[in-house]
Formats: sequence, structure tokens, C-alpha cells
Amino acid sequence: MKKIWILLLSASFVPSFANISTNVAGQTGLIATPTARISWEDAGRDFGLTAGYTYFNNDNYVYHVPQLNVSLFRRWEIGGAFNSAPGQNNNDVLLHSKLRFSPWSGSGASALAIGGSYQSLNSNPGTTAGQIYLAATYQAQLFGMSADTTLVFGKTFGQWVPNGDVDFSMGFALDFFPSLFRGYVYWLNELANYDYLYANAPTRALNRGAFNTGFRIPILKHLASVKFDVTIKMTDALDNERGFAIGAVVGGSF
Repeated sequence: MKKIWILLLSASFVPSFANISTNVAGQTGLIATPTARISWEDAGRDFGLTAGYTYFNNDNYVYHVPQLNVSLFRRWEIGGAFNSAPGQNNNDVLLHSKLRFSPWSGSGASALAIGGSYQSLNSNPGTTAGQIYLAATYQAQLFGMSADTTLVFGKTFGQWVPNGDVDFSMGFALDFFPSLFRGYVYWLNELANYDYLYANAPTRALNRGAFNTGFRIPILKHLASVKFDVTIKMTDALDNERGFAIGAVVGGSF
């Protein structure tokens, strides 16, 4: 019993890995935005596996998105997601990879990473798309609350993508009122002009950009090698096609 009390009392001193989780596409990130972090980079283990699922509903369509992420050597991750929209005959596949090159070893207050994705779009049979990007993430303070802030610059390639289009997003994961919630609630915000899946995602950023927001609840944040996060999100919150999403992520490191 004494050990249990020590574990619970030490929860507020667990390092920042508690706010590192995967986005809808399976990348370590926010909602659609990848960050320069790697899952399990603070857990001190070279292998981690994370699986998740997100349900989207924006009144027009329903989306089911299972996803998977494998982290290797605390600096590289690979994974993917399956995007299913019943009634649209849309079963799209996304594969991704990301390498954090700064810092090369361990983790720090700031990070840089390069990544990319390959997208097989059944919504447009025979169409594929791909994205490459550079992500920069750094820790900051906002009204006395710590936040991981991310900037992403990239380029999507595909049959219907104008050559001059550049991908950009920015967002943050804010440790929401830590004195009250003790690190068990993170507020996610991002503004992006691209979607996690080109031309077939509920974020609908291709119209005029999308603001996505939500909360991540790391239920097992006090455990260094096990993850169970619940997320509640609003997609494209400033437009008429705004939607609701709920998801969960589970995983472990070894």
C-alpha cells in the first residue's frame, strides 16, 4: 500500500513524455499536425508500439480511422492509418515515417524532425499523394502553463496539387491548468492549411485552412512504459463543416 501511495504522489513529477502522443494519422503530434517529437523518447527505451482509433462525425460524413505507430531508437518512427468513410466507398491508406535529428540523442526542450507520408486514395481510384515536411517543436510558457509549440513547413505532391502550394501548420499542446488537473488534461490547438489525408479528411483544411482543437487526457501518465490516452476533438471549428471526434490511444515501450 505504501508503494501505491508513493506512485500516486509522484505523478506530478513525471517528465514530459506524458504529453507526447499520436495524432489522427499515427504520427507523434497534435490532431492533424505532426510534431518534432518521437513517441516514448523520454521513456528511455529503444522500442515502442502505439495503436489508436478515432471516430469523426461532421454531419455530412462519418469517418473511422485506426492507426499504428512504431518508435525505434528514440529518434525514428514509422506507422500508418486507415481512413474509412462508410457510404462513400472510401478506404484510404496512409503510411508515414519521421526522423528526429536534433537532438540526436535523448530529448530536450526543443527538437527538429523531417518526415513524410505516402497516401493511397481510394476516394479517387488510382490516385496517390505524398507529403514531406520539416517540423520544429519547442517548450514555452503560456499564462504560466507549459506548452509544446510546433511549426511545420512542407509540401504535398499529387495529381491535383498545384505546384506552388506550400503546407504550413502551427499548434501547441498546453498543460491545462496543472495546479487543478495535475497534468491529466492537455489542450490541443492547431491551424493548418493541409489535412492528414489529402482531399478526404474531416478537417477540410483545403477549403481555406482549418482550426482544430480538443483535449487529450493521458489517463496513465504516471506510468513511464504504458500509455492510455483519450482525446475529444472539434475539427474545422471555425467553418460550417465543423465536426466532432473522439478517440483513444494505447501502447507500451520495451
